[in-house]
Amino acid sequence: MVHGGVNFPSVFVVDSNARPPPLPPKPGRRQRREVVQTLLVILVFVALFGMAVEACFIYYLYTSNGKPAPSSDPQTAMSKQDKEHKVPPKQKPSGAMNPSKPMAQLTTGHTGIGIMLWNISQESILYRIKHKEKEGKLIIQQDGYYSIYSKIHFEETSIFFTHSVARTSPRYAGGEMLLLQSSRLHPKPTRTGIQDNSYLSGVFNLFKGDAVFVRVKGCKPVFSNSAENYFGVYMV
Repeated sequence: MVHGGVNFPSVFVVDSNARPPPLPPKPGRRQRREVVQTLLVILVFVALFGMAVEACFIYYLYTSNGKPAPSSDPQTAMSKQDKEHKVPPKQKPSGAMNPSKPMAQLTTGHTGIGIMLWNISQESILYRIKHKEKEGKLIIQQDGYYSIYSKIHFEETSIFFTHSVARTSPRYAGGEMLLLQSSRLHPKPTRTGIQDNSYLSGVFNLFKGDAVFVRVKGCKPVFSNSAENYFGVYMV
């Protein structure tokens, strides 16, 4: 355009090398960045706070180790001192323990009229079972199943020998009942002075008031020691 003889450039001249201005960031991305940064800051503070608490706890344990805790109550403190300086009680001397169930064992006795009579010695046991010494009987005091056993050391005096365990009960009026028996028959008379052993054992259901005893025939018991002659029962 010419005005007064002076040339002016056109207003519509376009620079082909110029780049378009950058677009403004979207509002959604900026909000996400702010939220992530806030969360990171919070996590950092929580981690630092946890480390500080742990350090304080460790320091407290280290400084309080080996120091007695103060007691505001004087009576409590005195009781603690008494317990610390209290002499431990003397232990009772170890002795024989009672069985957990009824039990009896008698040793070394003598012969009555066919019935073995037993004495109570240091090796004997009598717990929750009565003993009629003059009758050679053990009286049951509690219902249950009992193991009965008997051993005798004897010298035969006849061609027929029997060793038995019998029972009487107030529940039955028919007299004694045979529980265990060992018998031997020698057609020819044996030489005198020959000694032998006989052992009986079995389990039976007994009731309170029942009596068990040992009977022998055709022999002469030899009472050498308590290990050779004994009679006992115990609840199983």
